[in-house]
Amino acid sequence: MTTTDHDAWRAEAQAEAVANRLKTFLDRRPAAFDEPGTLRRDVHAWMDGYLDGRHGSLILTGEIGTTKTWHLWKLNETLIRRGWRGLFRIATTYDVKVATDRPVDHEALTRWREADLYAIDDLGARAVNDWTADAISELIDSRWQNRRPTVIATNLTTAELRNVLGDRAASRIGDGATVARFTGDDRRKGGTQ
Repeated sequence: MTTTDHDAWRAEAQAEAVANRLKTFLDRRPAAFDEPGTLRRDVHAWMDGYLDGRHGSLILTGEIGTTKTWHLWKLNETLIRRGWRGLFRIATTYDVKVATDRPVDHEALTRWREADLYAIDDLGARAVNDWTADAISELIDSRWQNRRPTVIATNLTTAELRNVLGDRAASRIGDGATVARFTGDDRRKGGTQ
């Protein structure tokens, strides 16, 4: 096999791997988030920085219905399309609450802690008890220590987020973070972004 043949075979194998990962992802993505579109410029710039080795987190904050959750799923899709081979886990605050209620789901917590990217969706949309807040803080701390970015989508302001997370976790999630502020009317009620 010549070098050219090997390179062509390798490119074809990589394209097939991307196609398979993309199909698996698209099959499990909720239908509500499969609308076409592109990432906002600030989110895309964060992604480019992440792919270049930066490890700051991403905080998507703003009003209800302004496409924050859609951006989480589109970010995952865009990374796969770019050939990224990492693991991106998305969980809601409720998922974290369920995993941290007794009996604690240590497997879920480990999956979130060790994922290349981990997103907490709707942080603050539900009341967070001290136990869940502690679990979220520990997830953020562990990920920060291991230079694994965390993505947060929330309707809270950054000040309100600090109240939920506590000073220590807020400081760590904020270390080198990009804050993308989403504004506009609730698209689910006919608004536009």
